[in-house]
Amino acid sequence: MKIKYLIWLLPIVLVFSSLTFSQQTTKENVVKPDVQSPASPEVKKEEIATAALKAVSFNNGVSTFVNSKVKFELVSKDNVATDKILYKLNAGNELEYKEPFAIYEEGKHVISYYAVDKVGNKEDAKSFKVVVDNTPPVVNVSVSAPIIKSGDKLYASKNFTFVVEAKDALSGVQSVQYSIDKSNYQPYLTPFTIPAEGDISLSIKAMDNVTNYTEKYTMVAKDENGNPINLTDGNVSIFVDNKAPIVEIRPDKELLDKNGRKIATSDYNYTVSASDAESGLSSILVRLDGKGEFKTYAGAIKFDTNGEHLIEAKAVDKVGNVSPVAVLSVFVDIIAPDTTIKAIE
Repeated sequence: MKIKYLIWLLPIVLVFSSLTFSQQTTKENVVKPDVQSPASPEVKKEEIATAALKAVSFNNGVSTFVNSKVKFELVSKDNVATDKILYKLNAGNELEYKEPFAIYEEGKHVISYYAVDKVGNKEDAKSFKVVVDNTPPVVNVSVSAPIIKSGDKLYASKNFTFVVEAKDALSGVQSVQYSIDKSNYQPYLTPFTIPAEGDISLSIKAMDNVTNYTEKYTMVAKDENGNPINLTDGNVSIFVDNKAPIVEIRPDKELLDKNGRKIATSDYNYTVSASDAESGLSSILVRLDGKGEFKTYAGAIKFDTNGEHLIEAKAVDKVGNVSPVAVLSVFVDIIAPDTTIKAIE
C-alpha cells in the first residue's frame, strides 16, 4: 500500500522540484544593467535625447564635440596578441571593452583606456576628452516694429525688418535658413524685410555643428491693447499689410463754390474719417492752417475767424502704413454785407 502511495506522489514531487529549480536558476541568471557603463543595456536607443540628424563629430581646434549617435571604438595592436582593453568614463568603474559605445549624458567627458597583452604587458593609460552635444540651437526672431494681433491674424508690413539670432552653447551654430512659404529656404545672412503682400509663413531652420536641428523659434507680438504675446512654435503665419488707410474730410453742409474757391461760414463743422481693410486703424492725425505738428483728431473742427483756412488729415494703420495727406481749403466768410442808400434824381 505504501509503495502505491509513493508511486502516486513521485510525479508531483518531481514537478514541484523542477519548478523550484527553474525559479532559482532564473533569479541567478538575471544580468543587472551596469549603470556605470556608457554602453549600459538599460539605455534604449529610442530613449536617447538627441536632436541630431546623424552621427557627427566636430573639432573647433580646441575641443571635440559629438552627439549621442556617435560611438567610440577602441582598437589595440600588439606584437604577440592583445588580451583585453580596459576603459572607464570619467570617474566611473573600469570596464572591459567589448563593442563600440556611445555617451548619452550631455556635457564634458573623459574616456580613459589602455590594453593588456597575453603575457601581462600593460599599456600606459591614455585619455580622450570629448563634449557631448544633444541640444539644437536656440533661435529668437526680433522685429523692428511690433507684429500686431488683430482678431485671429498677425499683421506686419514691408517696412518691418526681421533679425534672426541663433545661439548654441556647445558645438556652435553651423547654419540658419529662413523661408516665407515653407518650401523655398535661403541662408540667413543679414536682417531681411518681407515685400510680399498677403499671407506668408515665416519658417526658420537652424543646425549646430553636430547636426542637432530645430525648426522652433521664439518671437514676440502684441495684442490690440499693447500686451506682449510670446510665439514659440515656429512656422508663424503673418499677413503682410502694405495698404495704407483711406482718409476723408467732409463739411456738414455743402460748400459754396465761387470762382474755384470753396466758401463757408463760421457755423460749418468738418469731420475727418478713415478706414483700413486689413490690420485696422491706429490713429487719425490732423493739422490746421499749416501750423505746428500733426495732432490726434479729437472731433469736429470749426473755424470762427474770417479768411482762408486749411485742414490737413492723415491716418495710420496698426502696422504703420500712413495714408496720403487729405487736404481741404475753405474761405470762411463771417463779414456781413454793408448796404447804403442814395436818392437817384
